[in-house]
This record gives sequence, C-alpha cells and structure tokens, in this order.
Amino acid sequence: MRTRALILAAGFSSRMGDFKPLLPIPVDEGPCSALELLCRTYAALRVPVLVVSGFRGDEVDAAARACGARSVRNPQPEQGMFSSVQAGLAALPEDTDAIFIQPVDIPLVRLLTLQRLLDVADGTDAVLLPVFDGREGHPPLLPRSCARRVQSWQGEGGLRAALETLPQRLVPVADALCLPDMDTQEDYAALCAAAGHRSLLTPTEAEMMLEIEGLPPRGQRHCRAVGAVAAALARALDAARAATGEPPVDEEEALVGGLLHDVCKGQPEHEAAAGRLLRRYGLERAARLVEPHRDLSLPDDAPLGARELVFLADKVVCGGWALPLEQRFQQKLDQFRDDAGACAAIRGRRDRAARLAARFAAEAHADPLTLALTVVPSWDERERAGA
Repeated sequence: MRTRALILAAGFSSRMGDFKPLLPIPVDEGPCSALELLCRTYAALRVPVLVVSGFRGDEVDAAARACGARSVRNPQPEQGMFSSVQAGLAALPEDTDAIFIQPVDIPLVRLLTLQRLLDVADGTDAVLLPVFDGREGHPPLLPRSCARRVQSWQGEGGLRAALETLPQRLVPVADALCLPDMDTQEDYAALCAAAGHRSLLTPTEAEMMLEIEGLPPRGQRHCRAVGAVAAALARALDAARAATGEPPVDEEEALVGGLLHDVCKGQPEHEAAAGRLLRRYGLERAARLVEPHRDLSLPDDAPLGARELVFLADKVVCGGWALPLEQRFQQKLDQFRDDAGACAAIRGRRDRAARLAARFAAEAHADPLTLALTVVPSWDERERAGA
C-alpha cells in the first residue's frame, strides 16, 4: 500500500504568539522543531511526507527540504486549515493509496498510533480514526476514495464535517499524545512537559496497551502486580539514595516496565518479542526495560536502575501474589525436573537473581520480598483462599 502523509503547516499561529511549525520540542533524541519531529516519525515508517506551507512559507519550505520532505504552497492560508488539506490532496501523486492528515501542532503523536492505523488499513474503504480513552485524536488515515471526496467537499465545517459524511472506523491506540495540540503558550508548555514520555508510555497508556494487544486477564493481573512491586522497590532505593546524593530511579519508569514486561506472553521468547513490538512502536525506553526481565546480569560497578527493579519484581511475583525468590525458582525446577539442561539454566538464572536481590537489599536496606508484600498479597494467602 502506497501511503503518504500531509503535514499541515500553513497557518498563522495567531493564538500562540510564536510560529508553531518551528517551535522546539524537547524529545529524548534531542530538541528539534515540531515539523522536524513529525518528519522523523513518518520517515521511521518510510512514509513520504508532503508539507503544506503558507504563512512564512519560505522558512517552512526550507525546513521541509532539510528533513527530506517535499512541500506545496497553500496560496490562501487565511481561508483556514481545510484549504491546506485540499491544496495538499490536490498535489499528491495519483498512485497514492492512503493519506495521513497531520496537523503540525500535534507533533508528539507516536509511531505506535501511525503503525496501528496502517496495520488495519489494508482493504478498508473507511476513514481510520485513532481513539484514546474514548476520545478521537490525530491523524486520520484516509483511503484514496475518501480523499477524493474530501478534496471536492464544498460544505461548511471543514475537515471534520467532510469526514462525517464518510464511512469511519475507530482504532483504539495506547497513545494519549495523539490528542493534545498547541494553540497557546500554555498548551505548548504542557506539550513540552509530556514529551519525556514519548519513548516510554504512562501507566494509563501501558494498561491500555495490554488490552489492545490482547493479553488475557490473568496476564494483566500479573503485570499489574509486577509493576506495583517494581515501583515499591524504586521508592525504597530512592529513599536510601537520598542520603548519599546518588541519582534516583524513576519510579514511574519502573512501574511502566513492570506493566509491559509480559505484553507478549504466550509467544516464543516472549521477552524478546516484547522488545521487538515496543521498538516497532517507537518505544525504545520501554523496550530496554522489558527485554532482560527473564535473565539479567549487572556488573558490580553499574548502578541499579529501573530495568533491574523490573527483573527483581518479576522474580518475587507469581500471578498476582508475592513469594520468596527461591520458591519462585523451585516451581520452575519442579516443572522441568526431567530436563537436566533446563534445570541447569534455571539454577543459573536463580543464582544471578539472588545476587542481584542481595545487592538491592544491601543498598536499599530492605528485602525485596518484604517490600513486595506491602503492595501485593502473599502466596500463602492465595493457597489459604484456594485460588
């Protein structure tokens, strides 16, 4: 499917008081303009970009060229955003099968939203709309047949009204960043504050991803328990580090890593599969947290971080209950008792986990299991309840 993106960057930014396409956005990869960030995002999908310029068009055209994108000028930007949509659609090659309509003032939309739309796009004649928590976001993805009707729309109400005349399909996405735009300085400040989560996810987004990816309720319960324990470990470690001045661990990062660690449970080598899935969605920080949760070694001179806490939390949680690390591994040894090779590998993982747990206890002045029991029930309680 030949897909292209229209980035709408022709407006006057009158309410902002500054020029939105060229405002810097502080993302993990380093600050860049809103226009450049969107061009990078679509380039990661190998989707060609056509930028629609207007006000300060020479600057926007030059910025588009620097990003490897084409541009087309809207000769009447004062007529509003829909005039840019129609100018852009008219300039697209005839072989275009589907088009993203992307306002430049929603620059943080994640790769995962675009990928989700593409994953369901083949064979549909409907406009695809990303939805987060019941709210429609951007960008819509239009099949060519719908784009022609939008291009010729003469009614009132602009793009939204034009789309309402077309068949639509709502596509759930775990991406709150497909919603906020930046019309004012307050909007811009809030967007910059949210930019740090772009390659991770918030806890709410992580919970939604588990649903969207089809993890069964039992798996979701385990992920919530591991997330809660990882966050408790982070709090204890940060309290100990406060007295020494060492850098803290991001508690929310540990929580999100725990929530996502089994997102691909049931697939072969599910931890590696989770890393691939999250990288496909542009979630590099999340991928680094979940890939080593089955087995992990840390050099003595390397500091404990969120990924180590996710690993430890997973080793003292079974289902939704906490149990001693030794007991957790004994379950595996009993399960594979007739396979000498598997048992040797399990013992190796057990010993590495025990060394890491001892290191955590020495630094945090607290036992991982004791901390786990402050946020999830014990395995003994499960057995007493007959669960």
